[in-house]
Amino acid sequence: MKKRNRNATTERAGLLAVEQACNRLDLIWRDLLQEDVGIDGTIEVAIGEFPTGKLVGAQVKSGTSYIRGETSDSFRFYPDADDIQYWSSVSIPMFLLVHDPRSENVYWADIGKYVQERAEDPLGPASINIAKSNVLDWAFAKYLQAHFDLVLYSNDQYSIASAEFQALSHTFGTGESAVNVTALDLLIEGLWGLCSKVQFHSSLLSEIIRRNASQRREVLLFTYTFDRTSLYPFLTRYFNLLSKHHMAVLDIADINQSLYVKLEFPTFIASLTTNGRKFTEYLRATSVPRVHDNQFFTLALLPHVQIEVFSSFQVVDDRPAFGQYTDVLAISFNSHLDYYRLEHWRRAPGGEAQKAWEQNAFLSEVKAYLLHHFGDIPKDCLLFRYRDAPLAPLICWLEEWNDNRQPIAGAAVGGKSNAETFGFHDEFMAVMAPAGAMTVTEPTLPQFPTPRLANGELLYRPM
Repeated sequence: MKKRNRNATTERAGLLAVEQACNRLDLIWRDLLQEDVGIDGTIEVAIGEFPTGKLVGAQVKSGTSYIRGETSDSFRFYPDADDIQYWSSVSIPMFLLVHDPRSENVYWADIGKYVQERAEDPLGPASINIAKSNVLDWAFAKYLQAHFDLVLYSNDQYSIASAEFQALSHTFGTGESAVNVTALDLLIEGLWGLCSKVQFHSSLLSEIIRRNASQRREVLLFTYTFDRTSLYPFLTRYFNLLSKHHMAVLDIADINQSLYVKLEFPTFIASLTTNGRKFTEYLRATSVPRVHDNQFFTLALLPHVQIEVFSSFQVVDDRPAFGQYTDVLAISFNSHLDYYRLEHWRRAPGGEAQKAWEQNAFLSEVKAYLLHHFGDIPKDCLLFRYRDAPLAPLICWLEEWNDNRQPIAGAAVGGKSNAETFGFHDEFMAVMAPAGAMTVTEPTLPQFPTPRLANGELLYRPM
């Protein structure tokens, strides 16, 4: 007597469960009945009655044998090496669907994320961890819509999102100098590319603080700090809001790598989703101030701070008198990419200056270098000559390290920053040069380091 193939029955039950779930969710399921070599079917995303043409592939597994290491919240699925290799070559997004016949639930996992994580470490996760909250329900349909940039809010939803961005804030400084920066400020300040993209770098924070401070008439004591302990959680919540409301296409893994592994500010330009672009239109319509397009961008390293180290310091007739210089550090900065150029000059035995070190570095590396080489030198023997607005993370840290913050009038930080000025030059030349109106040239940077030191010595002879 012929017997039924139990495996075939179980597999068919899984396919039927997937088809029924897709019917409930306005998703279009199509079986691939011939030559199943890793894709059992496709799912087309639909919005109500309208198909979108956006497809994902689905590998369906049915049966408790695929559910390993089960807990109350999750389980593990172990793919074959052939599965991984095939998934890596598929040109459409792939999802794993696991049917549990005991509960009739169908669980899902985004294979693309798994393959991406494994590519960074080929010996990495051998299994796919699947949360039991990932069932084929409306949250899955919304996930697919967000994946293809199909989410569009109503005005009521935009109002709620705007309130959430406005409510999330961080306070820099204390007392009269305090400046409150909201997540909405960061989003608006970061708009770029005809409001089709959003960028992030630490100078967005500096620019918001500078603009706020420049509008105050009183003399302020700048005590702003960019410490990781309080600032990184605020930034993380801001990035999560962008993802939660489907405003921008972000690589959260890369952002977290910068924040919590490299311990650096992330820098990126991310495309706004359709929902994000509509959100900027909503903000304009509701008269939110400064919803604008910031096009200024430069790759130039601009003079930032010059630190001069002297052998001695004393006050003679109420005037500062420095001894011979021993070291000079010229630190340039690109505010859009958040990295520094450190040049370390030392006095040679014959009295001439020699460049001892030159390297591109991130903020934490610059601070570590300064602490290592000059942490034990009396601060009176160090002179800080700022070449940019004194509100950038490094300059704020130098003021804290020097423990000698000086009050400054808010109006003194008005106008445009160095990055805006040079960025406008770059953009203007790029727009006009193709029309034959002018020749593209690099902006003329000031001489740096400044050759004449505070004690009157020459570091080098100007060209």
